[in-house]
Amino acid sequence: MGVDDDAYDRQKRVDGWNQNAVSTARCLVVGAGALGNEGVKNLAQFGVAKITLVDFDEIVAANLNRCAFFTAADVGEKKAEVVAREAKKISPLLEISVKDAHIEDLPEEFYKNFDYAFGCLDNLGARLHLNAQCYGKLPLIDGGTTGFNGKVQVVAGKSACVECGLSRRDYKLLWMKYSCTGDALDFLDPKMPALPTTTSIIAGLQTAEFAKLVHGCESLAGKYLFYDGLKGETRVYTLQKRKACPVHR
Repeated sequence: MGVDDDAYDRQKRVDGWNQNAVSTARCLVVGAGALGNEGVKNLAQFGVAKITLVDFDEIVAANLNRCAFFTAADVGEKKAEVVAREAKKISPLLEISVKDAHIEDLPEEFYKNFDYAFGCLDNLGARLHLNAQCYGKLPLIDGGTTGFNGKVQVVAGKSACVECGLSRRDYKLLWMKYSCTGDALDFLDPKMPALPTTTSIIAGLQTAEFAKLVHGCESLAGKYLFYDGLKGETRVYTLQKRKACPVHR
């Protein structure tokens, strides 16, 4: 086999690269929107062979400007099903399963099936649920975007978690979304501004963190990377574990 006949030849040339460790990693991706599209694409290009994708939502026209796998013909289809279908075209060896469900409805033992989790959500309640379920079980690589800005946070081992970084304002906005019966009030959750460029960058950073974790490199564990697209810069903050955090107190 020549060097150009191996789909992964160029990444194998990275010092210390372990393609077997990458390929055998069992990855959970929660959210099949913009970040989920890019994240799954990157994982498939890395050669990850097993991905489980969780999303209950359907494709709308407003998704098309920043979701790499979606076309106008897919409007009305399930996001996760379309991502799974298209990702297999990148990597025929990819086994990608779909869970058409809210992440909150999946049992605790579900998480035992994975080595790494990716948070690709635009819902704070779902993000906090995923954070709590992953903590102490498997690394969580969480991402989020709004307009020109984005963030990546890695929760691994006994590091600070996503909830450690929440402010009082975050909690206030979270509880405003729910009625006294616990039902979600979607009209209180306005859509966030979104750009495909920011999505690509944040998903790229998330999957880069995955590669670093797989290879034992220093990661963003316990840290928070903020990306400012207007200034073209990133800033990394160290998060302290909050003593009163309900996830690990």
